[in-house]
Amino acid sequence: MENEERNRTENVIGVYLLSGFLGSGKTTLLRNLLNESRRKGLKPAVLMNEAGDVNLDGLAVDASVPMAELLGGCICCTIKSDVGMELLNLAKRYRPDVVFIESTGIAQPLEIIDAVSETSLYERLELRGILTVVDAGHLLDRVRIGSGKTFKLMKEQIRASTLLLLNKADLVREEELRELEDLLREWNPRADVVVTVKCETDLSAIWDGAGDRSALDAARRQEDRERGEESGEERNGGGSPFRVLGSGGRDHDHVNVVTYYLPGPLDSTAFERFLQELPEGIYRAKGIVTFRDTASRFLFQYAYRESDFLRITPQKTVHDAAVFIGEGFSRSELIGRLEKLIANAEE
Repeated sequence: MENEERNRTENVIGVYLLSGFLGSGKTTLLRNLLNESRRKGLKPAVLMNEAGDVNLDGLAVDASVPMAELLGGCICCTIKSDVGMELLNLAKRYRPDVVFIESTGIAQPLEIIDAVSETSLYERLELRGILTVVDAGHLLDRVRIGSGKTFKLMKEQIRASTLLLLNKADLVREEELRELEDLLREWNPRADVVVTVKCETDLSAIWDGAGDRSALDAARRQEDRERGEESGEERNGGGSPFRVLGSGGRDHDHVNVVTYYLPGPLDSTAFERFLQELPEGIYRAKGIVTFRDTASRFLFQYAYRESDFLRITPQKTVHDAAVFIGEGFSRSELIGRLEKLIANAEE
């Protein structure tokens, strides 16, 4: 079973979202990540978002790195639909090992996750981390003010993170730095907090456990669910991917998103029963499946114990895949049930 799972995860492109308010140091982190990628022998690509019409930050990146630009808007709102298309283009044209998405400083990470997970139905890629850069001095000023849209956005970016880089630490006093660290851990108790100057830190932890696929942190998913309840609607895909960086490889704590590529057709009755018996912690699932007992493929949607199937005839290559979103469920148990489902179909 381990060999089969390893084969399915080969050639899956890891996607990392770089978040943080304007001027926090995201492009500096991007350059450091590109250097770390090369050191590890990985081929990187970049999707750069600028709210303006000119990609100034892109000029700071090595011209040899494949790059796509999304200009004139924010990828979490006005040009969100373009994210999947640009990711697909990067993947198909350059076949990178890893893609870094640098969002504009005004972007809300929770709004981007669903676009990336949707793209995994068409290309073998998955969101593996949200890395948020926090400007220590700027955050301290906003904490002292205690309110405002900027402060709210900064907190949302922090809560949706896998790894928090408390940057420009040399510009605040030691006691202020400790205060900010305590606040970051209070707002996001699941993420690692690293104090940095010029985003310099050991970035090898970014890839630790990358083969475990994506997982969204339960704390941020809880926040997203609360926001959905306030607005009277479900918000899909919120949170931050992977468990906790450097957590020692546990696969049962705070697993929130699992992307699974199906190797072949399934039995439709067995698959419907599988969805009905999903753990309560899984409240959203979607994907594309092929059934042995039907002549077409289906797009399926699952939410709160209800499932729906739409017959589709894709005009381009799409992979049979299933994406599961939730909190507090065991990834290994879910994978085991999927393996059993596949084995029964093959028999």
